[in-house]
Amino acid sequence: MKTWFLIAAGAFAAGDYFGILTPQYLYYYCVAAVVLAVLLALLAKFKPKGYAVAVCGVLLFCSCGMAVGSRAVQPDAAAVDNYLGQKVTLYGSVDLLSLKQRDDGVSFIMDCRAVQKEKGRLKNADGKVRVFVMEATTQQFNSSNVAVSGELKAVHGFANPGSFDSESWNLQQGIKGRISVKKAALNISDEQNLSDKFFLFALGLRDKIRSTVPGEAGAVLCGMALGGYDGLSEATREGFSATGLAHILSVSGTHMALVAGFLILIIGRRGRAQICAVLALLFLYALLCGGSAPVWRSFLMSAVVLAGSGTYKKAQSGNIFCAVAIALLLYNPLWLLDVGFQLSFAATGGLIFIYPQLKERLTFIKWTLVREGFAITLAAQLASLPLLLWHFNQLSLVTFAANILLVPAMEVLVIITLGGLCLPLVGNTVIYAAGLAMQPLLNAVHFLAAVPAAVLNVPHLPAACFALYYLALAVYFKRSWFTAKERQWALLFCTLGITVLLAVKSLAPVPFTVHFIDVGQGDAALVQTSAGQNIVVDCGGLQGDFDTGSRIIVPYLRYLGVDKVDLLALSHGHHDHAGGAAGVARLVKVNKLLLPQEKPSEDVAKLLRYIKPQDVIAAKPGSVFNLGPCRIEILAGGKSEGGGNESSVIMRVSEDSGSILFTGDADESIELAAAAKIKQSDVLKVAHHGSNYSSTEVFLKQVRPKLAVISAGAGNSYGHPGREAVQRLQAVGAKVLRTDKLGAVKVCFDGGRMQWYSYRYDKEFF
Repeated sequence: MKTWFLIAAGAFAAGDYFGILTPQYLYYYCVAAVVLAVLLALLAKFKPKGYAVAVCGVLLFCSCGMAVGSRAVQPDAAAVDNYLGQKVTLYGSVDLLSLKQRDDGVSFIMDCRAVQKEKGRLKNADGKVRVFVMEATTQQFNSSNVAVSGELKAVHGFANPGSFDSESWNLQQGIKGRISVKKAALNISDEQNLSDKFFLFALGLRDKIRSTVPGEAGAVLCGMALGGYDGLSEATREGFSATGLAHILSVSGTHMALVAGFLILIIGRRGRAQICAVLALLFLYALLCGGSAPVWRSFLMSAVVLAGSGTYKKAQSGNIFCAVAIALLLYNPLWLLDVGFQLSFAATGGLIFIYPQLKERLTFIKWTLVREGFAITLAAQLASLPLLLWHFNQLSLVTFAANILLVPAMEVLVIITLGGLCLPLVGNTVIYAAGLAMQPLLNAVHFLAAVPAAVLNVPHLPAACFALYYLALAVYFKRSWFTAKERQWALLFCTLGITVLLAVKSLAPVPFTVHFIDVGQGDAALVQTSAGQNIVVDCGGLQGDFDTGSRIIVPYLRYLGVDKVDLLALSHGHHDHAGGAAGVARLVKVNKLLLPQEKPSEDVAKLLRYIKPQDVIAAKPGSVFNLGPCRIEILAGGKSEGGGNESSVIMRVSEDSGSILFTGDADESIELAAAAKIKQSDVLKVAHHGSNYSSTEVFLKQVRPKLAVISAGAGNSYGHPGREAVQRLQAVGAKVLRTDKLGAVKVCFDGGRMQWYSYRYDKEFF
């Protein structure tokens, strides 16, 4: 039965995904589900044996999945996003665990219940809203019931390959808008219910760990014990990712099993009352951890095992696993899109379906503890490998050492920390001791992450590679499904198929291409020459601790298989152009750096720590550089002590097949001074994010671009791009493309033909 349960769960998940992508066919999916249910009942009654029943059952699960997936993304007349762009007062409750203290205020997620427009009546409204309150503190929130007044705006994320898909995450969480207000526009109710007390208690536990163990050791300890990434630096995040230990920072099945075992050790499980007590405490622990999809998956698996502890058999674990997957997707079909949900189920599936046979094949390892640890790690890695490569384009080569050597010690510290939270008198001492023990483990993570070749970057691969990989796993580990000869031919087919797909991917020529990366209100671009060199022009930069270099640009490079930058060029040192440069140079080898003639800004000074002085080139007007078949011409660039827009470099990058003109934040005076030197260019990176004070008529008549790309942030406070600038661009015949609307923009010059693609609408071409 385990096999059929697995096929049914897979069919339901596949249907769910297809339904999310095609919500317009909800009616047809519902009709198909009803017809198939009737047909299955008839087949079960009159022809119960044979494959017809099985095929009909699989199709029924698939159609049900399509129906629930499609239903989850249907427009809702009562949703709060119907009031976008309007000034409203929102009434609802705060997710207290989402409260985050920032330097300039507090952010949180609000679950709306009602909305009231100016001089309007109160109406019901569903959906969550991301709220930022200036000058507020988390200590003010002694209740979850709040009212917020302000303009409701749309939520926007970055649309780039390789990096975190915040738009998908907002969809999964049901976040439909954002609002920023001053402290006076927030009204917090004095009424406090039982739920408020519980979640404020949960926040207090997090604060207790962080205050008892200062620094990153406390943040890591808090993340391991109660989930979350708050307080972690970019270096630590990257270290856990590079060593394959990112899963330890979220409450997963291993955590839940440890806590369950600890509770059973204290309470026991001989009687029904004891089992119920353990389950109740596990449920409270899941709530304390935020109740994410992996947490509930782990809780449900543990609950079923404990509830049936007298008659439960390991043979049924696969059936329970599949039933839990379907139950969670019925509750929230959009969880299927969550990377954590996917990895959690993949790793658990590996432990259920691969680990038992893998352990038998590793009998040559004499030490039982080592054999068990290696088999568990390998089973989880084999099952989740395609997902890791698909989402992160990285393969950790030190993950076995890290998981075997560090995870057991870290899990012990989780139990010690949770124990310290429960002890009234010596709790702080116990937590502090756990923090002292955490620091050397944290140092070990950084050491392993810094090992040469600790991580192998893998470019984006065709989905067919992963389908063949999973087929090979099934053939190898499910020997009962195939004869020996069938198994040999199937494995040969999978191996040859993957080899051919990889060869085609790696040997296919890349034409002269430019990628304009979506970094919000900033500039960043990647030029790939026809000879395989890579040029990065500007690196974006946002306010706060979000590093566009390590979070957006480097993942983009990994997605494309770029492991070195031949030339990094900065138009000028402003933060929205140079803020992510140090993050790029820290993670990717940079051969040469082209800088404007200005005093280094703070961001440029950080970048220079990673670049040898002899590899720095000054961007002097009139300079020409050749990079293989690519010609780089510096057409303008003034000298400045302050690092302002007046020092912006205007640079033309070209091959025989096409040309791109980069303008930085050049204003009208710089453009007019350089107009006589400007050559016609196929693509123009519009100056200063489309400001009305740039892109002058004289300048544009010299450039005569076919495409004009504006890099600007969605809903930015500057009003970029300006209407007048857009009109001037259109007047010279340029097609205007905007990253705030289209996401990343890719322009290819292939065979004398120029073609452009938007990542938001043409993902298959990236």
